[in-house]
Amino acid sequence: AAYATLAGGGVRCEPFAVARIEDPRGRVLYRHRPECRRVLEADVANLVTAMLQRAVAGGTGRAAALPGRPVAGKTGTTQDYTNAWFVGYTRQVAAAVWVGFPEGQRPMDAYFGGPVFGGTVAAPIWHDFMARALAGMPVEGFPPPPPPERARVPDLVGLRGARAEEAALAAGFTPLIEEMDAPEPEGTVVGQEPRAGTRIALGGLVRILVSTGRPPEVEVPDVVGLRGRRAVLALEEAGLVARVERTPVEDPAERGVVLVQAPPAGERVPAGSEVTITVGEATGPGRPGRR
Repeated sequence: AAYATLAGGGVRCEPFAVARIEDPRGRVLYRHRPECRRVLEADVANLVTAMLQRAVAGGTGRAAALPGRPVAGKTGTTQDYTNAWFVGYTRQVAAAVWVGFPEGQRPMDAYFGGPVFGGTVAAPIWHDFMARALAGMPVEGFPPPPPPERARVPDLVGLRGARAEEAALAAGFTPLIEEMDAPEPEGTVVGQEPRAGTRIALGGLVRILVSTGRPPEVEVPDVVGLRGRRAVLALEEAGLVARVERTPVEDPAERGVVLVQAPPAGERVPAGSEVTITVGEATGPGRPGRR
């Protein structure tokens, strides 16, 4: 009855066994009059149905899927594999399948090559029954779920981690705290996704990036042999600061080229560290060599 209520968009009808009684001439002697009342808001029922459709389309209830016909449902397996269930519905029919032993709780952990699950035994039975029960009935889709309510993500950067988590919860979102190496004081929020002001569905995930207080390490790139300006850009792109020194050279091929770097290429250093590069420059009148 509960799943039939979802199929009915939140309207619950009292179960009945006899729909109609006719005499031998076909005259209707009795016709059941449904006793129905709304017990769930339509939006709530339709949202739950949309969730249960995903359980059949790509979850544990895949074996219950009826090609070309919308199906919603859920598998169930109890502790020690003593019971296996699948309860599901279309717009017209709801049905439940239980697999177990009526005389008591007996584990079903060695049947059909392994344990019995709702998705492996009960769901296929449900599928076969419903395929016949629905034969000849038109395909009916479920009403669409309501659009999710949306709100703006608050600005959390600069707050302490615990305070940012509280702010995200208060705004109706689901916070996820992640640590990252950063020079800001430990426990300070240094980033967030989505960024502040973004409108997302209420309940949506907000990643909160909290500083460990340790600057992130980067690998020093190899800039020996590059032209001086290109070497500076390469270091800046790596998150490092270039300190340029010059030395006189006789070979024209070495002029304007990085001859030495310290620290050497491949070493890992804190981001923002200084890397000294020595660039060759021409000697000549007015440019005394440095020794």
